[in-house]
Amino acid sequence: MRAAAALSRTAEAGVAAAEAADAAGARLDVKAPGAPCDLAVVFVSAGHLDDLEDVAAAVEARLEPGVLVGAVAQGVIGPGEEVESGPGVSIWAAALDAGWVQPFRAWTMRPSSGGLAVAGWPDTMPGDVSIVLADPYSFPVAEVAERIGEERPGQPMVGGQLSAGDGRSRFLLDGRVYDDGAVGVVLRDVEVDPVVSQGCRPIGEPFTVTQAVRDRVLELGGEPATGRLDRVLADLEDGDRALVGRGGLHLGVVVDDQQDRYETGDFLVRAVLGVEPESGAVTIGDVVPVGATIQFQVRDAASADADLSARLGGVGPASGALLFSCTGRGAGLFGDPDHDVQAVETELGADEAVAGAFCAGEIGPVGRRSYLHGFTAAIAVFGVSGGGAAPGIDVDARGWPEEGFEPSIDLEEGPGRDAAD
Repeated sequence: MRAAAALSRTAEAGVAAAEAADAAGARLDVKAPGAPCDLAVVFVSAGHLDDLEDVAAAVEARLEPGVLVGAVAQGVIGPGEEVESGPGVSIWAAALDAGWVQPFRAWTMRPSSGGLAVAGWPDTMPGDVSIVLADPYSFPVAEVAERIGEERPGQPMVGGQLSAGDGRSRFLLDGRVYDDGAVGVVLRDVEVDPVVSQGCRPIGEPFTVTQAVRDRVLELGGEPATGRLDRVLADLEDGDRALVGRGGLHLGVVVDDQQDRYETGDFLVRAVLGVEPESGAVTIGDVVPVGATIQFQVRDAASADADLSARLGGVGPASGALLFSCTGRGAGLFGDPDHDVQAVETELGADEAVAGAFCAGEIGPVGRRSYLHGFTAAIAVFGVSGGGAAPGIDVDARGWPEEGFEPSIDLEEGPGRDAAD
């Protein structure tokens, strides 16, 4: 497969989209015989909120994509550059050598029987990868990821929560614009590998959760959780202790506790939201079951940089990538702009083929299940050398096997599990 990306910072949205589409199309060589654009993904900055139809028209006229999806985001990412403020239109386009691309639009509804359900979510098979662009205000993507993980492990989701603010969400699917729900594509027999970099490193030692109530960890190894945490903090060097004081303390839940030792990628990382010395509880941004193995973590620029390189090391070379980076990363974390996209391009050898957006929660797998993360870079890596796409399958971006969709996913009512962005 081949992929290309382009970015325009021109203030007028339609012109910016035309410029980016022309550049991506030239790099992809879409005018050559037998070189169609099977999939185009568009990310538009907040200032272009009401211009998504113009953007779609410009992209469709120039690339004629089999499937077009996109969203408005707080910031956009293009080749070598991250636009955290100001106008920007970023386009990622791909010509696939094999496989299927199935677009979908999902939304929530309340059945007459009560509760909450998600309509329009696609049925998937083992090996499928779903790219998901979701509204953080109207779509329960954390709960959907949890349900998919329970019922269909090994069918990863990659993407993010994208919006310009409450009431300012826009999503694009094949020329139509929506202001809620989620859009995306399911990729079947396409060379795509999900990568998640949570950017933390463990401190102290692992503990077993011996008492917990939902998101409040009360005991670790039979002792109050705050007592265990105090001893971990007492043993830290001054630099790490300063990180904790600036809000850099997190907790990692081991995904596969059958190992003898745990490394950075073995944890599902959640922010520590509160410490209660009176009760001994540590509150985090998720539900932690009794019996889980946890280890406290710290996050800083050096850890995030090292973890991103480690997660991508050995993955490439690749044809391109979609990058979903937390709004808490960027220049605010690393001190300099453009860190994540340049690191991804370098590690994958994918110059002018990486695009994406800044997200208020990133979606990606840890182990065999996908989760909603915070402070994370979630990456869909395409066309990895030696990747596993089935050969000889005709690309048909407009078709799908008849069993393609299930009508809804029933979700229990209750508080969401928001990522700590």
